[in-house]
Amino acid sequence: MCGRYVLAGDNSALSALGSEFGADLDPALGEHQFRPNYNVAPSSNVPVVTASAGGRVLAQVRWGIVPKWSKNSSTLLINARGESVAEKVTFARSFATRRILIPASGYYEWKRPAKDPYFISPPIGDSRIMPMAGLIADSVIDGQPVHTCAIITLAAAPNLEPIHDRMPACINSKNWDAWLDPSIDVQAALDLLVARTDLQAIPVGRAVNSVRNNSPVLIEELRAAD
Repeated sequence: MCGRYVLAGDNSALSALGSEFGADLDPALGEHQFRPNYNVAPSSNVPVVTASAGGRVLAQVRWGIVPKWSKNSSTLLINARGESVAEKVTFARSFATRRILIPASGYYEWKRPAKDPYFISPPIGDSRIMPMAGLIADSVIDGQPVHTCAIITLAAAPNLEPIHDRMPACINSKNWDAWLDPSIDVQAALDLLVARTDLQAIPVGRAVNSVRNNSPVLIEELRAAD
């Protein structure tokens, strides 16, 4: 699964995200700027890239879908398994027509049994955004309709499987338009999901365990002497 991720540095600015994805800004964003976030947690408002009649749009949604069957708005579905996302009632309609890209610099995972945290990201020197595959669904929170999202996951690449057996699915840049296109066949969309094999994992400190902690220190490699 993916329960925390990072959108760091200049990549968090609206102008940088819009440029990276060739996306216009959703007018609802106004003058809002996404701040660097080294500990993005469920229920946070996060930037996402969606399709529009004119191309791509950078918008903001809440991470964590509240399923219709839940009587408690704290029940959040933050991930959707790629193997079943097109079939599950909660996700199927959204996967068919409301697929999105979720910008990230990397994500955290916890290795069992000790639950040691790792930061997993593109190789050092690769400053490009990691475009995680996701979907949008409408949830009701405190009696109000809210656009919410989930990250689609796949079985982990071999080099990451010792840490955790799942990882976020990504979409190759050449396939962004196809992925966002609500008219393409569901199976064709499933075929675009990628488990990246080039990601690196470094051990990090347990400060990431608390959502109150949010600074570049969280993604610094934990040395043996620490």
